[in-house]
Amino acid sequence: MKLAGEKRVKLSKRIGNYVGSQTPLRDLAGNLSRYARYAINEANSLSLEKINIKIARLPKKLDGFRLIHLSDIHHSPFTNLEHIARAVKISNRLKPDLFVLTGDYVSHEPEYIEPVAEVLGGLKAEYGTFACLGNHDHWTDAEFVTKSFRANGISVLINEGIRFEARDASFWLAGVDDYMVGKTDLPSALRGSYADEMKLLLAHNPIIFRQAVRYGVDLVLSGHTHGGQVKIRDTEKKIFARRKLSNGLHERKDSQIYITRGIGTVVLPVRYQCPPEISLIELTCA
Repeated sequence: MKLAGEKRVKLSKRIGNYVGSQTPLRDLAGNLSRYARYAINEANSLSLEKINIKIARLPKKLDGFRLIHLSDIHHSPFTNLEHIARAVKISNRLKPDLFVLTGDYVSHEPEYIEPVAEVLGGLKAEYGTFACLGNHDHWTDAEFVTKSFRANGISVLINEGIRFEARDASFWLAGVDDYMVGKTDLPSALRGSYADEMKLLLAHNPIIFRQAVRYGVDLVLSGHTHGGQVKIRDTEKKIFARRKLSNGLHERKDSQIYITRGIGTVVLPVRYQCPPEISLIELTCA
């Protein structure tokens, strides 16, 4: 007959031997190392997303108009120029009609502004490149970002819009300043547009979508969320707070928004199950 005390000693001894063998620690370290390598490698990868968006008010002559949407470049010690230049090279090979950029071109350091502006200035499309600003651009130096981009042939729209003309047709192309720094002015961005014409809005933060719906914007292109940047399995656990509009195409009434996962990283130089994205968008008549 075994005494209760004897059983406890043997059980504790078995546990002690298991822990003492360092097997759990080795397994944990191995798993963490494997996931870390994967997450770092994914952050340096590029994924091409092809999206078809049907718009009722798109002029018929612009049916099949193709644009590439890039966002959240975050040139910094975490996201180097080689990664960004590779995105530019791939994007140019796809030969879109237009390039649009939606903010956060740097993270915090002003010395990264001119180099990224020069590389992004290498984007070549028949109808050029248009951009808006993000919160990190303001936290770094929004005026310098704007000046550098314009010097490299990129049109920066700051609470303003233009009548974009192509293929003997037109629509209203606008950009708003960043929401997080309190500078968004959608009415100013839409001033001059016709009530019945298609409206395409560049806005770094997708939180503007609800207001854009009220103002009859047909399509909003945004970034900011990084798609979560780190997704654990198939759950909604992310490195950032959960958002209803995290990434992808969403619709409300007659308005739509597409949110890209972006190119770079913040907080940590990793991505997991959420690769950097080049968005190739084709507009078609509904």
